Amino acid sequence: MKKTLFFILFILNFNLVFSQTKIDFDSKYLFTTKNLGPDIKILTDSVVFKHENSIMFCDSALFNYETNYFDAFGNVRLIKPGKNLEDTVFLYGDTLHYSGQDKYAKVRNHVILKKDSLLLETDSLDYDLDKNIGYYYNNGITVNGEDTLKSVFGYYFVDDNEFFFKKNVEVTNPRFKMFSDTLKHNTQTKISYFIGPTEIISDSNYIYCENGWYDHNKNISQFNKNAYFKNNEQKLLGDSLYYNRNSGIGKAFQNVTFKDSIQNVLLKGNNGFYNENNGFFLMTDSARFIQVAENDSLFMHADTLQSYKDSVIVNDTAHVFRIILAFHHVKTYKSDFQSMCDSLVYNLLDSVFEMHTNPVMWSDSNQLTADYIEIQTYKNEVDEIDMIQNAFIISQSDSVRFNQIFGDEMTAYIDDKKVSEVDVKGNGKSVYFIRDDDNKLIGVNFIDCKNMDIYLKDNKLDKIWFYEKPKGKIHPPLTLTQSETTLSGFKWEEQNRPLKKEDIFIWKEAQKQQLNETSSENENTAKEDLKNEEIKDPNKK
Repeated sequence: MKKTLFFILFILNFNLVFSQTKIDFDSKYLFTTKNLGPDIKILTDSVVFKHENSIMFCDSALFNYETNYFDAFGNVRLIKPGKNLEDTVFLYGDTLHYSGQDKYAKVRNHVILKKDSLLLETDSLDYDLDKNIGYYYNNGITVNGEDTLKSVFGYYFVDDNEFFFKKNVEVTNPRFKMFSDTLKHNTQTKISYFIGPTEIISDSNYIYCENGWYDHNKNISQFNKNAYFKNNEQKLLGDSLYYNRNSGIGKAFQNVTFKDSIQNVLLKGNNGFYNENNGFFLMTDSARFIQVAENDSLFMHADTLQSYKDSVIVNDTAHVFRIILAFHHVKTYKSDFQSMCDSLVYNLLDSVFEMHTNPVMWSDSNQLTADYIEIQTYKNEVDEIDMIQNAFIISQSDSVRFNQIFGDEMTAYIDDKKVSEVDVKGNGKSVYFIRDDDNKLIGVNFIDCKNMDIYLKDNKLDKIWFYEKPKGKIHPPLTLTQSETTLSGFKWEEQNRPLKKEDIFIWKEAQKQQLNETSSENENTAKEDLKNEEIKDPNKK
């Protein structure tokens, strides 16, 4: 048994010693000195070492044949051949310390590594020839095509064409600069992968993320984790951002926010599309628009929101403004008015809302409907409402009675957030319930007049001007049924009125039960975010 064990140990030691391939060498001069001992050979002039398939050159060297180790000095070159010339590694430096036992090279001072189009410069590089991995730890500069990459630490995996840069990573490109904590870079595909906080700065924009990648050849990128993109006017945030620097196209997914600091507006949702060149933005999936104001922000939801820039020339000066387009299930909430329609256009130049397809608007205690409604605002408050075709204004007199005004067209004027005047043009009709000072109902006033101006005070009829043969009649209050006191086309939509900003996600009252039971997860999240969101003046710190 002891003999067997001894034999096994002998074989293992034999394999360990003789598995080390000895270093071959050549030089013009070779000698030894007593000071260094007989095992150390001094080589000078045209020194060449060969170990397996690697070749090393230098001016002079100290070589220990027994330990399979040498120190090389002056004009050091190491060549590690690959499958072809493009895969071959060329390593240069002032000194080289090489262990044949470990197949490990330490190159120092003025170190240069070349492989195909890659160039690395550093002062200290360790190179594992067996694993084909290089490592520097005291600052390095790598040039790869148009990109110059710097870092304190760096690992180069030659066979995989991958570099890992660590600490104070800086990438310089003719179009941008990139700063990161940790970066993986493929020298063939020229794709960089961010691992940790990363900034990309160019003349036109700034990008931040903590995870993602950048394709330097195609100039396309993906940014994740706390990612955002901004320029002088806009900022785009999302869980995931895609950006094409050549086309200026950006895409954003989940928890997307687009901010326009000039116009003080936000677009939010879960799917966003952005064109940096013309400022166009599209948002879907729980999309909402917020016009930020210090005391009274406007909130809007639609299936799809679009926004683009436009401009006008006034006195030889270009005025750039943003236009908002909302499509399908559009609902708006603001303290002084609320609305719903199928599509809407909001022009931020003159602060005008254009409401199309079954529009309904609520202002104070009044409901306004027409085939088309245009809302004009001034200093962030409704100033004038134009209603075209089948215009209708309704307000409650009590729980079962409604004051009504109808006309082909109407213009309502708002004073201190209340309707103060209504101009009726064409086919004018009104029904008004008359009450005494104690609010007791005393009559119902019916008026037909082609055109009329109606003035209100504290939401009560103050006076009426009639034009072109008015007809009117007052009926006792209890002699008419409810249907006899409602004009043709009457429809009370109060149940669909958004009473708070979260209600913009509820299109019809019937949806409430459905939303409570099986509502979209994204819309629920958006409602909760909107509920908790604090809107501040962006111009104030």
